[in-house]
Amino acid sequence: MSLITAHGLQYLRQHLIELKQELVRTFDERAAAAAEGDLKENSAYIFMTERANVLQSQIDKASQEIKEAVLITPPTQFNKVQIGHLVKLVFQNDNREMTITLVGKNDASQKPGWISSDSPLGIAILGNSVGDKVDVNGQPVAILNISAGDI
Repeated sequence: MSLITAHGLQYLRQHLIELKQELVRTFDERAAAAAEGDLKENSAYIFMTERANVLQSQIDKASQEIKEAVLITPPTQFNKVQIGHLVKLVFQNDNREMTITLVGKNDASQKPGWISSDSPLGIAILGNSVGDKVDVNGQPVAILNISAGDI
């Protein structure tokens, strides 16, 4: 099971389509290289075969992630940090404030300020409340506010 936003799921589906298209192109290039002769010493053929294997592995992984995806619904409770929350934090060493939206691992790079719940910061704040202080890579971080994120 992998929590994901609708935006992230759409991105993952598009990525899968692109990987499959790239695999078709790779097979075409491999066939062209095979037509050149001796396959044991044909570096283009060998490279395209290895590339096809890598692409197939990525396709399998993306397909599995889509199969296991569970859409995140906007949270309705704001007493403890959950995936989908907008969280305002302060790094107490330098009083630097940061506002992030906590999302699943496949969503983290989708929008600025979206942070994976599997990241050190995400792991540290998940399940904590306003006023709690957590340690993130040796830095004390306080949770200032929890509200609905734009997921």
